Amino acid sequence: MRVLFISSGLGVGGAETALERLIPYLQAKRVVCEVASLREIGEVGARMLAVGISIHAIGMQPPKPSLKGLWRLFRLIRHFKPDVIQGWMYHGNIAAQIARLAAPRAVVLGAIHQTLVRPEMDPWTTRAVIRLDALLSHLANRTIYVAHGAAEQHVARGYSKRAAMVVPNGFDTQRFAPDSETRRAMRAELRFSDADFVIGTVGRYHPVKDHAGFLRAAIEVAQRFAHVRFVMAGAGLDMHNVELAPLLMHRALHGRVSMLGARDDVPRLMQALDLFVLSSLSEGLPNVVAEAMSCGVPCVVTRVGDASWMVGDSGWVVAPQNSVELAAGMVEAIEAGPEQLAMRGTAARARIGAELAIEDVAQRYLDLYRNLTL
Repeated sequence: MRVLFISSGLGVGGAETALERLIPYLQAKRVVCEVASLREIGEVGARMLAVGISIHAIGMQPPKPSLKGLWRLFRLIRHFKPDVIQGWMYHGNIAAQIARLAAPRAVVLGAIHQTLVRPEMDPWTTRAVIRLDALLSHLANRTIYVAHGAAEQHVARGYSKRAAMVVPNGFDTQRFAPDSETRRAMRAELRFSDADFVIGTVGRYHPVKDHAGFLRAAIEVAQRFAHVRFVMAGAGLDMHNVELAPLLMHRALHGRVSMLGARDDVPRLMQALDLFVLSSLSEGLPNVVAEAMSCGVPCVVTRVGDASWMVGDSGWVVAPQNSVELAAGMVEAIEAGPEQLAMRGTAARARIGAELAIEDVAQRYLDLYRNLTL
């Protein structure tokens, strides 16, 4: 079987990383996979190239298509002759439907990795692309959503109900696993003591992630507990962030927040944490929560996307855009004590292994592809 993935891009992001994890497991099951990035190769694409995955940069600038880019895509399809064309994110879904013209017998699918709770935060161009993708979804054999909430919201906005199905992202529980030696080394690197209780969040800076809400909650927690430290990692989360600067300057947080910026060692970083916090206003299936859970780190999450389903009884769930509730969740976790936190961490890791292991998710994709191409 030959599968061509058409991704909106291959820069750093949750959807791109999910694709990076999925393809090697499909290849292990004798699926021939290639990836077309509508933009440049990107950082994730470079990592995929390094492990032998075929990546093709189409060189478009979505949402502006180009005839040259379409010609490159059509030439790739005629050469590769895919049995399945799998769109990946909105622009990739649209391109996959257009690509059908070059491979009329191929099965064409879409994939959506986000929710629509806060569409007003997207530029008008993105909203227009979503409307077009909704129309074209009625031509797709299937549209795969990573979260039940995402499927419901998109169907309500005009996406095909017939084609909708939910397949969550998969996670490598071997790569993201508890490691006491890494924990000691990482905490020493970040200058945390054994007595420090470290609360962290990971994700690129964007209003929908509500990092300001995280810091407002952190101020409340810091005023109650002298041994708590905070870590923020992700593109744009550094000391040059002018939007967050007023909150970071609060005296309660002085010397207690590590702004790490973009990191390429998230599995190691997760080991340093005692508690992971997701403060987002909107998510689909947040990768960072599953990664923290797989490392045995309990989580406080906002009630967005499938985050509450992910943590189950292993963590704490609070309302989004409510720093008071977020702080209360952190306080409850701190006061739970080491023994209960350890039990929750063990339960969190077991839950990811049971529900979101990459091996099982890859098998679901393969079963779908086989059923549709019979």
